[in-house]
Amino acid sequence: MFNFGDEKVILKSKGKEYCGAEVKKLVSRRAAYLVAQECKNLLLCEDDNFEFVLNFLAGIYSGKELFLMTDKNKRQTLEGGFIDAVQTSDADFVIPEVNPDYVFINFYTSGSTGMMKKVRKSLQNLINEATDLYKNFPLDKNLVVITTTKMSHMFGMTFALMYPLVNGYVIDTDIIKFPEQIEQQDYVFISTPSFLDRMAKYNINPVPPKYIFTAGDKLKNSTFAFFEKKSNVIDIYGSTECGIMAYRTSSATDWLTAFPDVEVCADSDNIIHIKSRYFLENEQVMGDLIELDGNRFKITGRADRILKIQEKRISAVELEEYLNKNELIENSYCFRYNEKIAAAVVLTQEGKEKLLETGSVELIKILKSHVAVYSELYPQKWRFLPEIPKTVTGKIDREKLEMIFGLHLSLPLVFDINLDKNCAQITLAFLRNSNFFNGHFPDLPILPGVVQLFFAHFYAENIFKIEIPCNKIKKIKFTKVIKPDTKIQLILKSNELSVDYTYTDGQNIFSSGTFIK
Repeated sequence: MFNFGDEKVILKSKGKEYCGAEVKKLVSRRAAYLVAQECKNLLLCEDDNFEFVLNFLAGIYSGKELFLMTDKNKRQTLEGGFIDAVQTSDADFVIPEVNPDYVFINFYTSGSTGMMKKVRKSLQNLINEATDLYKNFPLDKNLVVITTTKMSHMFGMTFALMYPLVNGYVIDTDIIKFPEQIEQQDYVFISTPSFLDRMAKYNINPVPPKYIFTAGDKLKNSTFAFFEKKSNVIDIYGSTECGIMAYRTSSATDWLTAFPDVEVCADSDNIIHIKSRYFLENEQVMGDLIELDGNRFKITGRADRILKIQEKRISAVELEEYLNKNELIENSYCFRYNEKIAAAVVLTQEGKEKLLETGSVELIKILKSHVAVYSELYPQKWRFLPEIPKTVTGKIDREKLEMIFGLHLSLPLVFDINLDKNCAQITLAFLRNSNFFNGHFPDLPILPGVVQLFFAHFYAENIFKIEIPCNKIKKIKFTKVIKPDTKIQLILKSNELSVDYTYTDGQNIFSSGTFIK
């Protein structure tokens, strides 16, 4: 079932290698603990991929049904009893043969709706995917698999765990958070389009991988072209429900080739239908609209991205296309928010300078006039962001977007974000017409200290992907006032137990403090 011998290295973690015999020993002690538990459901939501692999295998061999979550904060939304902490037993346990058709794994996905949905698959479904992937992409056996993703969602499970485990590749379980962490020479890189976009944007590719697998969203052609100069890039089209469906291996085309064991068809509305041996159901109906040509197809839109406002309808995709034609806009995402059309907009450098010069009210007027040429419907709520937020799987993070649009504070204008391992430098300005300057003070507006704390905390959580208690902060110092429209840097340094922040212009420190994790 899994391709590893006793002497062969299977896993790497924090610089240490684990052979098959060592992995089996670690797994058997955990499986012994699970066998002794009456509860049949095992919940796995580990942030550490090494722990996840061991607990995942222990769950399989102990006969439990597995439930995988990427966000442990949503644990309370699940109904029913679960074992949610795996311990190590001193008892001996002989790893048994299992029938993968009767081992079940449950994934949770929010898709494009933001509502959590359970997807149940058999272990055999996952093995089928891994086997067929190798038939299409039989990589060199000396390659090590590294990843930026958790294995508890479908993309990480398929490519970072099942593909190497079934086909005999070494898995480095240390999650790559910054490109500078990559030291491996011969490796397969499993990463999301959003992570790859950032590498391409800042021209970072320290040790080019032999192969890149990416999924979750379409890889930008410019990012694809950046990496394919030195690596083999495989852009996967798939979903939690269907698993892998198709792929492309060149930035020169938008056409996707269906995997040999995947049957693709379109109904009268051009909505894609899928049949394969990678899920339990006979057929899956997806939300994508396609143009079909034999075993190839092209995505033309989403059936569920039609916005209906005041009895009128408009495609969110078309609206984004209208917006993106403007020279002030680099990227945009539109959605329905509180019965209105909301637009999250990433500005070009010219757009950022325009926002700093005119303020958000005037810029929004310009953008509304631009859209009005194409459509009578246009966004009524706007947020200017450094990037469109994505989930760990590379999909648009609707929950994060709704949180941002729900903020009662104006957002600062972010010019640039530079990341270096556990350090971030954000170049930003707090605009004069921001609502937090109202009354503070009429003749000499200065940035309130509470606003400085809020955005230091806000960006620390978002950049380092962690949760920090709001009420645990120390060493707060306010040494100079911050005036509106002043371009400054927010420097964040993440340590084991804390995050330090500093507002500075390079010569002067305006304020600083430490958040306790």
